Amino acid sequence: MARFQIEKGERFALDKSEGLEKVQIDLNWKSGADLDASAFLVGADGMIMDDADFVFYNSNRRANPETGEVEPFNKAVHGNKVHWRTATVPVSADGSVLGSPDDLGDDEEGDEAGETMHVDLSKVSPKVQEIIFCVTIYHGDKDGVTFGAVREPSITISNEETGEELCKYNLKENFSTETAVEAAKLVCNDEGEWEFEAVGEGHDGGMQTLIDIYA
Repeated sequence: MARFQIEKGERFALDKSEGLEKVQIDLNWKSGADLDASAFLVGADGMIMDDADFVFYNSNRRANPETGEVEPFNKAVHGNKVHWRTATVPVSADGSVLGSPDDLGDDEEGDEAGETMHVDLSKVSPKVQEIIFCVTIYHGDKDGVTFGAVREPSITISNEETGEELCKYNLKENFSTETAVEAAKLVCNDEGEWEFEAVGEGHDGGMQTLIDIYA
């Protein structure tokens, strides 16, 4: 159980005095839709500075999920790009954010589903002011599926090295028509400290709307 729970608009300060550098971001929900987690690393102007600062399942910059090292496509090793994408995870331009393997949402109705992202705060570029964690419904607009069909969505931040859950945000908002949600974000405050903020903003238009906002 998380040490703290926050509501929309509230922040939780990450305590550097505890040696906190690596955090894990878990987006969870009850299955019933194919959801995809993504992250935008934005600068002071609120925009990404590199294409790889949009971390999502189909990113072309990818890494070994065990080591975090960038792993370019190698036909001799991977065979084809489908196998390469399956064996790797998306990674940000600065190497600080590792994305999640895609959860295809094929669990039984009511089962827990989710995606996990990893952030190494010591690697975040000094130009990055916020890391925004989003979730979208795959082909939601095309298939007519919205977040109204998603049950018990939540986002939790944990100390990756100890496994301790630090803070949780249960998204209680009624996203009846939206196909994209900005769930939470890490914010670098004026003192250079990181804070975890509950956002809970929904959008129509799926992933493309988020790209239009931040890219």
